[in-house]
Amino acid sequence: MKKPLHRRTFLRGTGAAGLGVTIGLPLLEAMLNPHGTALAQGSPLPKRFGVFFFGNGRGVEAAKWRPTGSGAGWTPSLELAPLAEIKDYVSVVTGMNARLPNSPQGHHKGSAAILSGYDFITQPANNAPYRSTFAKPSIDQVAAAAIGGTTAFKSLEVGISRRVINGEGTTIQYISHNGPDSGNPPELNPRTLFNRLFMSGAAMPMPTAPNPADAALRELKESVLDVVLEDLGAMHGRVGTADRARLEQHTESIRAIERRLDTDPALAAPSCSGATAPAELAAMNNREPIAERMTAMGEVLSLAMSCDLSRVFSIQFSGSAAGPVFWQVGADRGHHDISHDGASSQDIIEACTVFTMEQLAALLKKFRDTPDGAGNLLDSMALLCTSDTSDGAAHAVNDYPILVAGKAGGALVHPGVHYASMNEHTNKVLVTVLRAVGVDLPEIGAGDLRQTSGVTALEV
Repeated sequence: MKKPLHRRTFLRGTGAAGLGVTIGLPLLEAMLNPHGTALAQGSPLPKRFGVFFFGNGRGVEAAKWRPTGSGAGWTPSLELAPLAEIKDYVSVVTGMNARLPNSPQGHHKGSAAILSGYDFITQPANNAPYRSTFAKPSIDQVAAAAIGGTTAFKSLEVGISRRVINGEGTTIQYISHNGPDSGNPPELNPRTLFNRLFMSGAAMPMPTAPNPADAALRELKESVLDVVLEDLGAMHGRVGTADRARLEQHTESIRAIERRLDTDPALAAPSCSGATAPAELAAMNNREPIAERMTAMGEVLSLAMSCDLSRVFSIQFSGSAAGPVFWQVGADRGHHDISHDGASSQDIIEACTVFTMEQLAALLKKFRDTPDGAGNLLDSMALLCTSDTSDGAAHAVNDYPILVAGKAGGALVHPGVHYASMNEHTNKVLVTVLRAVGVDLPEIGAGDLRQTSGVTALEV
């Protein structure tokens, strides 16, 4: 009988220029108990937590977002139609309020409430319309503190659109926060994220200068897999037939990601690198590769979760009050700008929301189709999808757009449900998703916002 493999088994190698490479492995049969429901050493399978955030809300007409029916029999609305194929893994929460007691600014209010559960700290405007920062850590960092301490990366923060507001404080510049004035800038370059996962020393803070690992790889022109071939060959001799097939699938997935990142012109464009984003831009000739970047980031994040390199991630698909130009659906100006045009703009805003849900659906399908023990990544995950407002034009934070995806190891209901709330506070959802992944959370929020219980309709 072969000796069980530890979950922390890695493939390692050193390239021609001394560049260290470490490749994590997916959950193999040799790492699991006979039923694939726990690790061989008896520990439970890891849980994952994620946030998918899009700016400016769902649009004026709540009916375009709100599903038909309630409970498990819900039918996707027009804006949620892209989720139809994956709806068993998705719960929709409507009718909740993200109000804060002392917060007059809609986008700031909504971002702080839904991403942390607490009010923000108002700061001197410094010639900006308004300025603030989070008072407490965001929920992804609350999760990371609880379940991210044993992985190579406590959490991963990625961004898709570069067009974020960067002059009004961290509240609407970043979605991930360690605390006041301590935002976590998202990585916008899938290749840089890929290299961080595999290059030795990659757990160092993200560089603002060009990544030296990128330059070294270009010079060597070798795949990270080429560097660990000897270790990979030895691994084949330590596992059974099914695990060898899983290793082949894993390595081909890595090669496919590498090829995509090296050859896709959209992902190599200047607009795909760097963490500093401009304020809203309306130029029609600057077309961001939003769908391509989202696909690549989803592939790399799936790899990171599968290899247990990290258990927590956040995706800033588009920023609060920000101006991505969704040219893919015919938009010719920034989303925030268009959202204030009134009723005449709602068709294009609706199309932007559908496009955003298409990107989310593709991500969820990628997680669903990635094996993990006896199940898949979505089986072990809780993912919160939400925005900074419900209606960006009115800066409204009532009837908030909230989706909860995944089973969280059996802690969340499956198939997913539509829960129609009667004006409860969104903090109840935060309690549910954090507890679902194992965060010992007695309460969230302060004063009238304090919640000690979650949404029981979403819980098992």
